[in-house]
Amino acid sequence: MPFTPHPTRDVTRCTRCSAPIRWASGPRPGQRTPLNALPSPAGNLAARWGGNGGLVVRELDAEFPNAEAARLEWQAIAHWSSCTGQQTSPAAVVPSRSRPARRRPTVQAPLFGQQPGRSSR
Repeated sequence: MPFTPHPTRDVTRCTRCSAPIRWASGPRPGQRTPLNALPSPAGNLAARWGGNGGLVVRELDAEFPNAEAARLEWQAIAHWSSCTGQQTSPAAVVPSRSRPARRRPTVQAPLFGQQPGRSSR
């Protein structure tokens, strides 16, 4: 019987398409991969909960071609291959209509103990 992950544990939303995703570390060291939240038998990745509580993912290869129930793994699909959200280019981003930054005063306020309007030599 294949392992099924908790339906809402560590599930967030994609910022582009609002689909439920889970973030996992791997398959290469230092890489973070978004996964579709639900398991898929067509997936090319095997996901499992790591020892520190985070999700760890590995690629299915010839040595271990299937997700193993003994390891409590399930097959997953990387979300960027199924994301339906629109990519926004920097030129398409509308500039914000906020106030411009305040200018600094051109005259420096006197330091503590100095008389206003006098320069210290």
